[in-house]
Amino acid sequence: MSEVTCKNHGMRIPTYIPQKAHELPMFFENKPYQGASGRVYPIPYCDGISDNKTDVEYNVFTLENEYIKTVVAPELGGKILRGYDKTSDYDFIYYNEVVKPALVGLAGPWISGGIEFNWPQHHRPTTFMPLEAVCEENPDGGKTVWTGEVEPFGRMKGMAGITLDKGRSYIKAKVRVYNRTSLPQLFMWWANLAVPVNNNYRTVFPPDCEWVNDHDRRAVLEWPIAKGIYKTARPYNFGKGTDLSHYDAVKVPSSYLISQGQSDMDFISGYDTGLGKGIATVANHHISPGKKMWHWGTGDFGDMWCSNLTDKNGPYIELMTGVYTDNQPDFTWIAPYETREFEQYWYPVREIGEIKNATVDACVNVEKRNNKLYVGFNVTGVFENCKIEVRDGQKTVYSENTDMSPDKAYHKYIDAEISDIHNITVTLSSADGKVLVEYKPYKRGKKQPIEVRKPVKRPREYKTVEELYINGYHLEQYKQHNYKPEDYYLEGLKRDGGDIRCNTSMARLSLKNGKFKDCVKYCDKAIERLTSRNMHPTDTEALYLKGVALEYLGEYDKAYDVLYMAAWNYAHRSAAMYELACIDCRNGDYDSALQKLDESLGLNKGHTKAENLKSAVLRKLGSPLAQSSALEGVNDDKLDVLALVEYSHYENVTDKIAQFAKKAENMLDTARDYMKAGFNDDAVYALGFADKASPLVNYYLAYLTGKDEYIRSAEKLDTGYCFPSELSDIAVLEYAANKDKNAANARYYLGNLFYDKFSYDEAAQLWNECVRIDEKHGKAWRNLSLYYFDKAYMPDKALECMQKALKYRPEDPRLLLEYEQLLKNSGHSIDERLEVYDKYPELLSRRDDCYLDKLTLLSQKGMYKEAIDMAKSKHFHIYEGGEGKLTKQHAWMHVLYANELVKDGKLDEARKIYNDGINMPKSYGEAKTFFNQEAHIYYYLAKLEQRENNTEKYTADLEKAAEYKAAVSEISLFRALALKELGKNDEANAVLDEMQESADSLINNCDMRTYYGVGSPSPMPFELDIVKNNLVAGNILKAYALYGMEKYGEADLCIRKATELDADNFAVYAFGKISETAEM
Repeated sequence: MSEVTCKNHGMRIPTYIPQKAHELPMFFENKPYQGASGRVYPIPYCDGISDNKTDVEYNVFTLENEYIKTVVAPELGGKILRGYDKTSDYDFIYYNEVVKPALVGLAGPWISGGIEFNWPQHHRPTTFMPLEAVCEENPDGGKTVWTGEVEPFGRMKGMAGITLDKGRSYIKAKVRVYNRTSLPQLFMWWANLAVPVNNNYRTVFPPDCEWVNDHDRRAVLEWPIAKGIYKTARPYNFGKGTDLSHYDAVKVPSSYLISQGQSDMDFISGYDTGLGKGIATVANHHISPGKKMWHWGTGDFGDMWCSNLTDKNGPYIELMTGVYTDNQPDFTWIAPYETREFEQYWYPVREIGEIKNATVDACVNVEKRNNKLYVGFNVTGVFENCKIEVRDGQKTVYSENTDMSPDKAYHKYIDAEISDIHNITVTLSSADGKVLVEYKPYKRGKKQPIEVRKPVKRPREYKTVEELYINGYHLEQYKQHNYKPEDYYLEGLKRDGGDIRCNTSMARLSLKNGKFKDCVKYCDKAIERLTSRNMHPTDTEALYLKGVALEYLGEYDKAYDVLYMAAWNYAHRSAAMYELACIDCRNGDYDSALQKLDESLGLNKGHTKAENLKSAVLRKLGSPLAQSSALEGVNDDKLDVLALVEYSHYENVTDKIAQFAKKAENMLDTARDYMKAGFNDDAVYALGFADKASPLVNYYLAYLTGKDEYIRSAEKLDTGYCFPSELSDIAVLEYAANKDKNAANARYYLGNLFYDKFSYDEAAQLWNECVRIDEKHGKAWRNLSLYYFDKAYMPDKALECMQKALKYRPEDPRLLLEYEQLLKNSGHSIDERLEVYDKYPELLSRRDDCYLDKLTLLSQKGMYKEAIDMAKSKHFHIYEGGEGKLTKQHAWMHVLYANELVKDGKLDEARKIYNDGINMPKSYGEAKTFFNQEAHIYYYLAKLEQRENNTEKYTADLEKAAEYKAAVSEISLFRALALKELGKNDEANAVLDEMQESADSLINNCDMRTYYGVGSPSPMPFELDIVKNNLVAGNILKAYALYGMEKYGEADLCIRKATELDADNFAVYAFGKISETAEM
């Protein structure tokens, strides 16, 4: 058995380096991302992708044994870049040999290939950012590369130990998730495995999987033979039966997820039937119920996305496994200071076909082949004298003992009379009797499809307070992007002001958002009822939350009493004891602190902050146990910078701390942890390792030392990517602002934090103070523009602020987008907006969204040829989920241009332009999907052919126009018109009726935001006026429907209503042009 090696080295990879992230804070509030909230602050947001490739050297770790090799890239989000099977010379994990980001990630850039560890949401917010990493040698000779981070939203810690064991052919991930905060938090964990595919590739879900579903369980489909319509965001009809396990059967972008309870097996797999090679991924289904296949769809659209993400590799699909989650979104609560640990495995499969079961030790295939029973095994280790047994019911029909190893597959054809394969059980056992893998063929028909999840209703529509609480809690737990949980909790409190559940939930939200006094108020209401009959309730969450809020308010004596009451309940005892120990430390009562820390750790061994605080207390006491305690902290968590700082009092570990100190937030976290216990000198010591180029580090040093020069230093530093978000930052920044009346940046930073926490008026007050001190503070002017338009409803004031922002930041291309959107939303004319674009040609060239907006405006001026030429000359980079905007505009401007040519009698030229509208240049960065609606192109092509008496082409184009493509839109009018001309009046009327029904729903429910939101469309600045937008969309759709019904007067009335709200809407413009064409 050979040794496992771990090599830390540089690896040169061709890389398309993204553009620099924006230095402006992004306060996205209703942006969907993968079914949940797309909020991005405090992460810098990047929406610029480069087309220039250069070699970049990345620091990587290569793990290798005699069977497999894997490469881990900490600087690329800690992903596994490669899984290589040395025995069969096969990359069983998709190996993308280039770093080519596309706009897929929450913060922008995302790369395909390997295994991406997605947490605390999907995709990982920091997926394209560097993580810390260290290699560890295990007692059994294996090697582990630990990569991890403290994530930027909740400051939880997640780490994956990528491990190769001696003599094993699997890659193992030892995962640890630690909520290192005093608040309950939410997380999911998805290991996103990419596999290389071709038309021979099969997705192998467990045999007991009979049903799959879409994101947020909004659609259900039979697996693997799909029948009927998959009613997702992209409804697709699979007809009487399509085998979705075949790579080439999936034509459109699709997700297929297995819900909890829909499989009792621990694996998913992929297998290339042409090569006879594949992969198995294994995890305990009791905690890892989530299984998912993602597919870009075969055809031009999928091919284009693959080319956006690689130069020569691909295509690929993703086979994901979710731990403590079964969907996206589907989040799990993790208690304050709680740790979760689990493992996931991946290994190569060879020669035996599509497996039926897999464990960590082995996988098996059992099937009938040529009237014989075929049994095949792969094992992940050397197992001597294994026993193979095949039973038919209770009767053994075959048995043998043999040696097995990962480099050889086992095959056996058994010639036995088998009446029913479902009675067969195949078992592989080790010499000592351990079952390595077993399988009894599953008989389908046992599982029932899950119930499709419905959107929540308006708060007023629920009859009971319990329903309001349950739905509010669901919205909170699923991080819903468009619906606010507090609306449901507050409606509950309107009906019953003392409701425990709603008061506690409002307290939790208030604490999270830094509204500490509100948290105490809601807790007091909950506690009043909780203790109305019994002073010692079983649920002490309200007591715990109140104690933490009182700590933030500096009322430690009150907090002490309340936290002790919270500790009576087991659920909050460990966390409360830690909080109490911190207060003891503040009071200098170290013996009591040690007692409480031991109790906290006894209940929660993974609570490393308690372990490190214990080491610090022992150091304060001069205990001989202090050094060994600190060393134990370092050994327990190789990526714990607080443990390293604590141990640095005994040994020089500056070189080990250095990789953590590259991120100021890591050292600030360490300082905050010491500050919580009142160890301010230790906090200053910790910040001594930090980069003083961080403004926040300097503000903390000022707060801790009382030295004003740190404030002055902070104020001089570039604001850059300094986006404070921690509750502890509030007191620090308030101190700086109060201490220095000219501290403009401190006010700017604190305003950012408050705005992110929904304290809009407080934020605006601070930003106004900032620009009063520093009139040229372009970032603060821009933020004020957001506030005045979105929250204060003062569009003129918003424009004034945005103009000043652009004046003082004239080279910031993001501001051009925001200024243009502000002009649009404020009702400014097309000519005014075009003048602005003409004024900033260089900024325009750097913004794909502005570029598309300008060519749309040119189209509305009738300058179709100019718009078409402009589109051809640009290489676009499309945001995943934002596809279709460019292709839709492409089709419309070609239709309208060709219609003008027809009007002028230039029929041949018109025909060419119509056909150009069907074909997309590759420079668009996207391609057509099945859902592209082109009925208008084909309808007008048909009318042109009719003019020239080309009956065959006329009919063929009408048939094309009449095809079903997607949910109804204004373009569905042309489908209906084509159906009418084909004599299919009932179908045509059904389309028009559906259009009108959808339109009426938008109008009648104009206050309702969309519930589902899987994609991540390119985020636009300024909040949407949902009532206005729904009324505009509804009236436009209704106008097109009524036009198709030949109710022209009613159609014009609807268009006028839409025009009053949005005069320059392109669909309104197109309606007018269509009406003119009909009159020709």
